[in-house]
Amino acid sequence: MANVIQVEVIRTYTVKQPDELSLQVADVVLVSQQVDGWYEGERLRDGESGWFPAECAEKITCQATIERNMQRMDRLQELETNV
Repeated sequence: MANVIQVEVIRTYTVKQPDELSLQVADVVLVSQQVDGWYEGERLRDGESGWFPAECAEKITCQATIERNMQRMDRLQELETNV
């Protein structure tokens, strides 16, 4: 789990292609890969996935914040499966 890259969105992004991910400021995204200035990842708040420009986000480097985000994601997933 420690090798997971998390980023926080610092600039809104609106999709231009079907494989992209719209972003709002303060969204947290789990990055699965990086290619030529783009990230592919999963948005924590709803599990949507897609590509977005790396310049729209900053890496989260604080381990405590990363762990807290992962716990929050686990709780959200549990809520969805219990509905």
